[in-house]
Amino acid sequence: MSTTGDYQRLTPSGMGAIVPWTPGGALGDLAARAKEAALANGCVLVRGVELDEEAFKLLVRSLGDTVDHKFGEGQADLLKLDASRDEGKVVTGRGPLPLHTDGLLVGEQVDLIILYAAEFSDAPGSGETYVSDQLAAWQEMPAQLRHVLDEHEFEYLVKERGYFPTVPVDWYTIPTTRDYGRVKSLNLTTAFPHDVDQRSWEIRVKGMPQVDSDRFFEALDGFLRSERYAYTHRWRVGDLLIIDNQRTLHGRTAIGEGGTRVLFRGQLTLSETAWREDEVPSPVARTVVPENRP
Repeated sequence: MSTTGDYQRLTPSGMGAIVPWTPGGALGDLAARAKEAALANGCVLVRGVELDEEAFKLLVRSLGDTVDHKFGEGQADLLKLDASRDEGKVVTGRGPLPLHTDGLLVGEQVDLIILYAAEFSDAPGSGETYVSDQLAAWQEMPAQLRHVLDEHEFEYLVKERGYFPTVPVDWYTIPTTRDYGRVKSLNLTTAFPHDVDQRSWEIRVKGMPQVDSDRFFEALDGFLRSERYAYTHRWRVGDLLIIDNQRTLHGRTAIGEGGTRVLFRGQLTLSETAWREDEVPSPVARTVVPENRP
């Protein structure tokens, strides 16, 4: 498989690439090309990949070092996001997840997120994954949003203790930016919708009246998920989505009442973190496809 070629972008801001793949090809070739493209473009979509659980684990481990696991379910090389109907399940449940960055609440570095659709059948708009080009959005952010990020702290209250067993039990502060040596990026989530009862966490702007904090997160979410920066992916069985967690934020829409959604998820750290943002391989020339997305 060639390591060069013309890729389609997934957002008008220039994030994302669709990597062609011939079913039955060597897993090592797929891993090498997809990793290179993900680091250059923020996320990569590959369709028609056939993986069982063991093959998925091999793919994940070939891409980098598995995260030092601090979650209450699964492992870093395989967690099943299975749309559970069990009471109290949020991350692996059926409700929506707001924009977030993996590893935030447990203070863990996660460089790559690997998602694979083992099973999927749902109505349009349900069970979809959305990815935001947070670096471009941060650079182009309106002053009133940027001011809050620059001048205030964010506090979190984790409610899903079964999934996040090691975090503080009360509100705690997390810096709004992070830098693990590769790229400086936003380190945050947006808020769960007001009409959602089961929430994995709560967030607020420290010291700000609640009504003003709520308005800020609503505006921030709307900006980060605007058409220029956000790609929404409707899954097909065999889809592989690799996300650079340092360059993007991601979330999901609620899964429909009759929907089936089983994604395999892996989380990795990269040893080659010495390069800076301006040293990451430049995206190759691609065709923008903001309307007819896959």
